[in-house]
Amino acid sequence: MDADRKALIEQIVAGIGGKENLKFANHCATRLRLAVNDVSKVKDETLKSTREVLGVIQKDNEVQIIIGTHVNSVYNDFIATTGEQTTSSEEANKKAKFSVHTLIDFLSGVFVPVLPVLVAAGLVAAVLNISTMYFGLDRNSGTVVVLSAINSAGFFFLPVYLGLTTARKLGINGTMGAFLGGILLSDTINNAEGLSFLGIPIAQTTYASTTLPVIFGVLLMAFVEKNVDKIIPKELKFFLRPLVTILVTVPVVLVAFGPASVYLSNIVAQGLDWLNTNFGWLSLGVFGFFSPFLVMLGLDKAFLSVITTSLATNGYESFMLPGMLVSNVAVGSAALAAFFLSKSSEFKGLSLSAGITGILGITEPSLFGVCLKYMTPLYGAMIGGGVGGVFAGIFQLKQYALVAPGLASIVTYIGGDEQLFNFWIALVSALNAIVVSFAATTILSKVGKTKRNYG
Repeated sequence: MDADRKALIEQIVAGIGGKENLKFANHCATRLRLAVNDVSKVKDETLKSTREVLGVIQKDNEVQIIIGTHVNSVYNDFIATTGEQTTSSEEANKKAKFSVHTLIDFLSGVFVPVLPVLVAAGLVAAVLNISTMYFGLDRNSGTVVVLSAINSAGFFFLPVYLGLTTARKLGINGTMGAFLGGILLSDTINNAEGLSFLGIPIAQTTYASTTLPVIFGVLLMAFVEKNVDKIIPKELKFFLRPLVTILVTVPVVLVAFGPASVYLSNIVAQGLDWLNTNFGWLSLGVFGFFSPFLVMLGLDKAFLSVITTSLATNGYESFMLPGMLVSNVAVGSAALAAFFLSKSSEFKGLSLSAGITGILGITEPSLFGVCLKYMTPLYGAMIGGGVGGVFAGIFQLKQYALVAPGLASIVTYIGGDEQLFNFWIALVSALNAIVVSFAATTILSKVGKTKRNYG
C-alpha cells in the first residue's frame, strides 16, 4: 500500500470515529459503505475534505463514501488496515431490519455492474435502427450482422451476467451464479418442449433476456450452499459443495421458478388486456405510468405474443407499443434530468449515456443505473409516462411495426389512413412525456422527502 492510499484510509477511519465505531464494511460499484455503531461520532467535514473522496451520504447508521470505480481496491486496503472482515450482504441484512432501502441496495448491487453491457448493447441497437431506417444500411449486410450480434448478446445472455452479479452480491462464488445462467440458456433447456426431471414435468419456458428466474435461483443457491457447507467434511468441500449446490438448485429453478415467472407474466398480460378493454384511452396513461416496473421485472417480454397478434390482425398495435414509447422516453428524460442536477463527473457520464439510450428506446441503463437507484427519477418518469400516455390514448396512437419504441423508431408510426397525422401524434406524445418527466424529476429532486443529490 502506497503512502497516499494509507493516508486516505487513515483519514476515512478518523472520519467515521475510529475503528471501534465501525460495525461492518461493504462496497458497491462506486461507494465504500460503512455501518457505524454511533452516528454522532461521524465527522462529515473530515470525510468530505479527504482527497479522493467525491462525496459522503449518510443513511441511518450507514455512511456511504463515494470513491469511484476503483472502490474495490480502496475497500481491500481498508479491510487490511482496520482488521475488519468482509461482511456479505446476506450477513449484513441479518443485522439490519428489512426495508425498501435494503431491497434497493440489493437490486442496485445486482444490476449496476451489468450496466456497461446494457448501455453498449442499447446504443448499438439505436445506431442499428437509425442506420437501417434512415440511412439505407442493407439489413442483410455483414455490418448489420455484426452489430446485431453485439446487441443481441447484451440482452440474450442477461441471465449469465445477473447470475454472476447476484452471486457476488450474496457473497458466494460469482462463477457459480454465471454457471446457473448458462444452464438456463442451454439449447436443451431454453424454450425446450417436453422436458422432465426424475419424472417431474418441466414447463416450456424461455429464459433468454429474463431477470427473475436466475435472481431467485441464485438466492436459493446461496441458501443451499450455506447449509451444505455445514454438513460436508472440509476435506470434501472443494468438489462436493459446488456439485450438491448446483444439483439442488437447477431442478428447483426449472420446475418452480421458471414456470412461476411465466405465470406471473401471463397474469400481467391478461390484466393489461382487461385494462385496455374497460378503460379505453385512459388505460394508455395507466400503462405509461406503470410500464417502468414491468421492464424492471422483465414482464414486458410477456406482451410480445399479444403485440404480434395485433400487428398481424390489424396491421398496427394501439396500446402496449404506444404505452412503451411514452414510458421509454420519459425514463430516458428522467435520467437526463439527473444528469443536469448532478455535480459528480462520474455519475454525469453514466446518466447522460443512459438517458440518451432511454430516449432512443432502450431503458434498462436508465432504470437500473439512475431511476431505481435514486427513486426520485423513477417517480418523475412515471408521471411523464402517464401524461404522455393519456395524450396518446385520446388520439388513439398506433405503431405499425414491432421495434423497440423510442425516438429511434419514430418512423414506425407512419402508416394507415392517418399517415403523417399519426406520426405527429407520436412525436407530440413523446415530447409531452419527455418535458413532463424532466420537469417532474427536477422539481421532486429539490423539494420534500424526494429531495436528492445524485452521484
